[in-house]
Amino acid sequence: MNPSLDPGPLPAEVKVISSLLVDPNGRVRDGVTSRPLSSEDDRRRFLALRALADCIVIGRKTWESESYAKTRAPVVVYSRKTHPITRWDLELERLMREYGPRIVIEAGPDLLEQLLKEGLVDRLYLTKTSRVSGDESSPRFDLGLLDRGSAMVLIESLQGPEDLFEVYQRKPLLQL
Repeated sequence: MNPSLDPGPLPAEVKVISSLLVDPNGRVRDGVTSRPLSSEDDRRRFLALRALADCIVIGRKTWESESYAKTRAPVVVYSRKTHPITRWDLELERLMREYGPRIVIEAGPDLLEQLLKEGLVDRLYLTKTSRVSGDESSPRFDLGLLDRGSAMVLIESLQGPEDLFEVYQRKPLLQL
């Protein structure tokens, strides 16, 4: 793997990380999965991030559309309908006590945007692919969220052959 795409060892204070792949319109899937949008470089980075997880958090829609059969870390699935969470800060603390200190969020836009707005993601690995989804029903990530008074700041950016890889970090972590 290209060393600049490797998340490598993370600082101890980075406990909640997330990765997301979006097309130029913020769409996160093409058909039922994100696979058609993902390049080889994106997939390698995604799997390197997943390997850091003590626990993986996903939403119900992600569970239904992506494969988790070969995942080493425990996968915890949330649904607003069957298991609504009102205090994500407390829920993430509980998961860290139960599984370990590193939580990887692989959720779609709804859950990720909520966690970002609440300032609960320490680091976001965002892949902006040049591939365009033809799926008008795909959920969209609000890319403007990272610009409009977000608690996140861009700390790294790397242009690949097909993708722009960006790393955002929660602002208070930068002051440590």
